[in-house]
Amino acid sequence: MSFTKTTLTLCSALLFAVLGAACSGGSKQPETSAEAAAKPAASATPAAVEVTTASAITRGLQRDVQVVGSMMADDEVVVSAQVAGELSQLNVDFGSVVSQGQVIAVIDQRDAKLKVEQAEATLKQTTARLGMKEGVKFNPEQAADVKVAKTSLDWAKMDLDRNTKLIENGDIARSVYDQATISYNAAQARYQAALDAVNQQLALVEQQRSALALAKKAITDTVVRSPITGAVKEKLAAKGSYLAVGGKIASLVKINPLRLRADIPESYAAAVRKGQTMTLSVEAFPGRTFSGRIVRIGPSLNEQTRALTVEAEVNNSGNLLRPGMFAKAQLITAKDAPAVMIPARAVVTVAGLTKVFVIENGKAVERIVKLGTTDGDLIEIVEGVKEGETVASSNADKLEQGTVVTAGK
Repeated sequence: MSFTKTTLTLCSALLFAVLGAACSGGSKQPETSAEAAAKPAASATPAAVEVTTASAITRGLQRDVQVVGSMMADDEVVVSAQVAGELSQLNVDFGSVVSQGQVIAVIDQRDAKLKVEQAEATLKQTTARLGMKEGVKFNPEQAADVKVAKTSLDWAKMDLDRNTKLIENGDIARSVYDQATISYNAAQARYQAALDAVNQQLALVEQQRSALALAKKAITDTVVRSPITGAVKEKLAAKGSYLAVGGKIASLVKINPLRLRADIPESYAAAVRKGQTMTLSVEAFPGRTFSGRIVRIGPSLNEQTRALTVEAEVNNSGNLLRPGMFAKAQLITAKDAPAVMIPARAVVTVAGLTKVFVIENGKAVERIVKLGTTDGDLIEIVEGVKEGETVASSNADKLEQGTVVTAGK
């Protein structure tokens, strides 16, 4: 009896649950009009985004590249002795500023002067033997030995001519004519020998004149002059020391102008030209700039760095700059290169991508761009936007591909 009551109780509970669910499902109340208005319609058109716009324009920009380099001396010379001797004077020291042609050292001249005197005496002896006079052009025919030989030759010629006529008439023996012929030939040979001897003496005179010129040059070479305008980098000899030919005296460097050697990245190599301006600065003079121009360009790129080496000539009239200084330089490759510019606020960066939105037919079109130089509120677009296209210059962060836009103020 207890099992039957329990079973009936469970059945009754199940029946009431089923009826309650049916009643609740059937009595669902309809939504009010306010609730329906609060829910957005799934099929409604998205609202347009109001943006300001700007046109891409072309403007001339200065193109430049930032490089670093080292200052170098324009020239470096080691001054050496051209003649052997004792260094009797040394007029410079380390760091001395010298001008081109300035006497920086003198080598003892006594030996050189004695050689000049000896060469002069030898030359005078030879010219006196020939009868040469200073400043008068010498004719070999006027030499005494030549005159004597010429006189004998003329006499022999007259005798031969006379005997030739006599032999033709049969007035003299053949042997007399032959003797006259032999005498003439001998006289002619003596004349030629005398003339050759004089010419040989003249050649000796020229040789002795050259020896005298070399002796005088040796005196000139004892005075050592600076071949450049610059400064003494190193003193290599001391006063009183004996120098052989080629003995080093001092090392000089030319410091105006200076050379700036720098490496230009490969991407800018094609734009480098001789004569382009380079502005540079050094740590020794903060806030001050110096100017140079490209004068030499390397024939090829460095295989390791893929850079083009150039040299700029830098004016250093005040001698403020020094060889070895490290310099930061700006190479101007073009002063008025065309560039497509848009407002910088039109550019947005999302997930590492730089883009702008171009407005076409009232909709935003996404463009991935490559940026260049900034000029005030404008920025250069290297790739992605063309001149004349319209871009969204506000609310770009609210736009996506295909967003409907309206142009505002």
